[in-house]
Amino acid sequence: MTDIRYSIAILTYAREPILAEVIERLARHLAGRADYELIVIDNNVERIDRTAQLAPFAHAVHLWDGVNKGVVARNLAFERARGEVVVLLDDDVFVETPDFLDRFGALFDATPRLGAVTIRKHVRGETRPRPDLIPHTDKSIDLTQPFDTFRFVGGCVAFRAATIAETGGFLPDFFYGLEEIELSYRIIDRGWTIRYQPDIVCEELEHPAGRKPKRLVQSDRLTNKFIISYLRMPSPYVWVNLIAFPPYAYAFARGEMDVVRAMRQFVTWLRRRDRPARAPIGKAARRYIRDCGGHLWR
Repeated sequence: MTDIRYSIAILTYAREPILAEVIERLARHLAGRADYELIVIDNNVERIDRTAQLAPFAHAVHLWDGVNKGVVARNLAFERARGEVVVLLDDDVFVETPDFLDRFGALFDATPRLGAVTIRKHVRGETRPRPDLIPHTDKSIDLTQPFDTFRFVGGCVAFRAATIAETGGFLPDFFYGLEEIELSYRIIDRGWTIRYQPDIVCEELEHPAGRKPKRLVQSDRLTNKFIISYLRMPSPYVWVNLIAFPPYAYAFARGEMDVVRAMRQFVTWLRRRDRPARAPIGKAARRYIRDCGGHLWR
């Protein structure tokens, strides 16, 4: 029996035609190998028979319970995964590097404290780098070269399973938006590193199916930024984030954002008795961010 080294997890919702293309391309990349499993986490309310769709894969699992849990559903894959490397893939992202699993594996083999690998991603139809897709606060950083960083970008990202077991998965406080940044803080606070690797490439469609209108999405992302700052930023950076970040985010979103709504949602979250306790990152994590050339305030 072949050992499962890699677990590939796709979270899907309301994107059936695109998902079919993503899975078809993935099957071509993985043809002939059996050292992986594919886990499809299905957030669709209606059950869909995926037997034929998953037939080409050596090992495949379909998880569905009829509830749209948002991004936290990815934790189901972390819990179920048998591989020592877990790759999260969005349902509108096409992997363009056929041997991506081997490349991920080599990176984790070479660096024992490497916790996550974020890769080069481009959006179909766009020719300029998107600042929000750059896994760093320095948006002028050279994306053609690998570098150590302190955050990852979703779409296609690989984790050492041991890192997630130690750190924990995504928080249920985030239905969608910036959940990667919060998890990144916990990863580096535990002494793990994050690597940007440009020779693993994927294309994202940013398909609108299943998403809220842009103004609501941006407002929810700002709420999540407030929550992340409160949970993980030490003083005085927490206050800098809460005060200085809204104008920065509003300008970045070109006004497609309801700041008042975001603040109200944050206050509502703050009053919850079941919310996580504030646990700012420590000195070592802050030093690591600075050594990577990053900024704490954004």
